[in-house]
Order: sequence, then C-alpha cells, then structure tokens
Amino acid sequence: MKKITIKEVAEAAGVSKTTISRFLNHNYGNMSKETKERIAEVIQRLGYRPSKQAQALKSKHSYLIGVVVADISNMYSSLLLKGIGTILEKSGFQMIIMDAGNSVSREKELLQRLLDQSVEGIILQPSARQSEQYEFIKKHNIPLLLVDRQTEPKQWPSVLTNNVTATKEVLEKALNQGYEEFFVLSEPIKNVSTRELRSQTVVQTVLAANKKCQIIEVNSKEELIKAIDTILTKPHKKLLFASNGRVLMESLTVLINKEITLPDEIGITGFDDWSLTALVGPGITSIEQPSQKIGEVAAAELLKIVVENSEQPAEFIVPSTIRWRKSV
Repeated sequence: MKKITIKEVAEAAGVSKTTISRFLNHNYGNMSKETKERIAEVIQRLGYRPSKQAQALKSKHSYLIGVVVADISNMYSSLLLKGIGTILEKSGFQMIIMDAGNSVSREKELLQRLLDQSVEGIILQPSARQSEQYEFIKKHNIPLLLVDRQTEPKQWPSVLTNNVTATKEVLEKALNQGYEEFFVLSEPIKNVSTRELRSQTVVQTVLAANKKCQIIEVNSKEELIKAIDTILTKPHKKLLFASNGRVLMESLTVLINKEITLPDEIGITGFDDWSLTALVGPGITSIEQPSQKIGEVAAAELLKIVVENSEQPAEFIVPSTIRWRKSV
C-alpha cells in the first residue's frame, strides 16, 4: 500500500505543506477553526501517519516524555502510567516507560538513557530521598516533575496525595472506636518520603491520644506473616495500618487464610491503590488513592512546563477518598 505523503495531504486539504506541518506540530497561530477541521478530516480520510522522526528534525522537538517508576509490578504504577498516557496521547506526545526496580543506581542509569534519547521532560517516582541524586538532570535543562514521593530539599514540582490529613482522619475515628494498640505495617521506609510521612502521622496521632503504637517494616511475605502472628497475640483491642495497597492486600490475605474475624479480632485499614477493598471480607475501611488521576495531573502539569514554558507551584495535591466500611 502506497504511503501517503504530506504533499498529498496538503493538496487534498487545499493548503500548503507548511500549514500541514504547523497543524501536526500544534502550532496553530491564526489558523481558522474551519481549516483545522478540514485538515483533520483529510488526514483521517487518507489515513496519513506523519513520521515522528521527521517531525522531530523539523520542529527540533522529540515529543517524547520519559517516565520512571520505582516498581512497575506495583498496581499503583500501572494506574499512574495509564493516567499519564491518556493525557500525553491527546497532546501528541509519547512516553518512554522505565522501571527502576527500587534501585537508585539503576534509576540513574535509566534517567541518563532518557536524556540521551532527547526527551522533553521527565516524570519520576524517585527511588532516592536526596535531591542531589537528580542534579545532573537540571544541568541538561530538562523539566522534571516528581510523583508520589518528594525529595529533600524540595527542588522540583511534585504531584502527591493528602497523606497527612487522610491518615489522621482515619486514625481519629479508630481512636473513637476504642482501639488501644496500633501497628503500622510498611515496606522499608528509609528512601520513601510517602511511607515515612504516613507512618509518622499514625505515630503522632496515636501517641497524642496516649495509646500505644509500633512501626514494623517488612521486606518479604514471610516477615509480614511473622509480624501479623505476633500482633495477633496482643491482648488489647488492636488495629493494623498498612502504608500502601500492596501491604494492605497482602495483610488481608494473611488474615483471611488464618480465618481471623474482622474487626472483632483485629481491625485493619490503610492506603488502597487498587480500589479492591470493597470486595474483601466485611468491606475494608481504606484511604483510596487516586493513582490514575495523579498520573493525569502530573502529565498535564509537565506539559505546561514543556509546551508553555510556565513555572509551576512546588506541590500539587490530588485528594484521596476515605471509604468508610466495616473493618475498623
């Protein structure tokens, strides 16, 4: 099948090749609505697909956005990427997805690879806490936007959820329900600001009410099972708080397999990245994080920087929704 050329599109639309090029590069200027609609109709009718490489050479734009997530196997990452992709596609940009595998050294290698591919911006779920780890990106004058986590000191715009207020609201209700001991279950906290923020909020809220609280970090399912076994032996009314969706679902799996009655024997809540807690047991009270929406906001705000060259505020908060059910 013969490949349609930009010249043929221009002739069919009754405009110049320059006008078609401007349309493809979203550089509309004074182009009328009628002309834009006519060009779009011709492109669709002829099945014309512009060469991204040619566009990049002519416009000096790659139309590529790099996205690096800490762990692509996490459902949070999947929904985040879906949100980012939805917005970028509408704007004519493509994303290059990289998985750091929770490795700071691998993350740096991937970021360098993205810079070598001339991406126009980067969305990063950082694996490191220190901003200095990402200084080399600034030297390339490439816009960087963080998602889910923040680095210290704050240097780049970020899109987060309302970790503190949502956590505190759930904990205060649990305290009113008469819980005496609280246990935060989390994957390793050290390099992840979000986990630390949520855990600290639980501790501060519980200690302020003169109740007991303990943070337990787990690296494997075996460690999680052992931790839950120990917690179940505690005599007082107790509550588990899971720091993210993976820990929450794995904890629920352990409790269900042990035939533990919720919330009679133990209460449980936490962050849910998967929106699945309504399907478990009596229905799990959870903080439902809008992972896909965070991705959409991140992509939209990065494009403002890339396309409009506009300065953005330091932090965007996409609120989570608390789902009050029967596990607390």
